[in-house]
Amino acid sequence: MPKKKKLTDREKKIRAQTKKELQEKGIIPPDKPKLNRKKYIEEAIQEYNDAKGSFYEIELYLHRAIGIMIGKTDRRLRVSQEAVGVAKCLKLANRLKEFHDKLEAEGRGEYTVKEQFEYIRDILDA
Repeated sequence: MPKKKKLTDREKKIRAQTKKELQEKGIIPPDKPKLNRKKYIEEAIQEYNDAKGSFYEIELYLHRAIGIMIGKTDRRLRVSQEAVGVAKCLKLANRLKEFHDKLEAEGRGEYTVKEQFEYIRDILDA
């Protein structure tokens, strides 16, 4: 299979102009603005904390949201980065429970943050 040629600066400029013209005519949608990830996360946490309803009701919808996100794919039907992030959260929840069960079995009530981090590190690094 032959390698694809890189576009020349002239070709890049022509494509950019064509895209701009098509966007102005409304044939293709405008570029999406960049997402401020930090602000988005802060807003999501605040909305979740301010949510109305019982704890169990909120948990029900959280489980539904997890189910939706875990099945998210990209345009080529490959698993999305978001789905992997949700899967990591599920693995972390299970591992943290394991960690606390282990401490309970050992009769310990205290632990260091480093101990906990070492127990979950492989998931965070995956």
